[in-house]
Amino acid sequence: MIVYRICQTYPPDHDPIDGVGAYKHGGRWNSIGTHVVYTSESLALARSELARHLNLEVIPDGFRVYEIRIPDGECKEIKPLPDNWHTDPEPESAKKTGDQHLQHSDTLCFKVPSVCDPLAHNYLLNPRSTRYAEVKIIRDYPFVP
Repeated sequence: MIVYRICQTYPPDHDPIDGVGAYKHGGRWNSIGTHVVYTSESLALARSELARHLNLEVIPDGFRVYEIRIPDGECKEIKPLPDNWHTDPEPESAKKTGDQHLQHSDTLCFKVPSVCDPLAHNYLLNPRSTRYAEVKIIRDYPFVP
């Protein structure tokens, strides 16, 4: 399966799939201190997710698109979802649910609905998985807003 990620490439030696950004800042499905890599099922969805956090008209330089291959059949769907998973600000119940799933090193990937389009999906990659070496960036190129 191919998933998409758009992120800034700073510093220059930044690894876009190490989960450190989410570890430092947290996200909808993880608390600060939990590694995860947020990806989307399509480039259009990745762009929509980025636009929830940044104004694309004044986006800083250095953002890139990453096409990432993950092994087929390795994504588990998080169910049940907390009732308020889609609300802003990001609810603690969603963070707690994600943290619990990400603690398991045998799970490589989790599928969750997107706040931008609940019928579309984001894929949370678990850098602590014993199979994470199978996750590969297959192509990257500059993001054009």
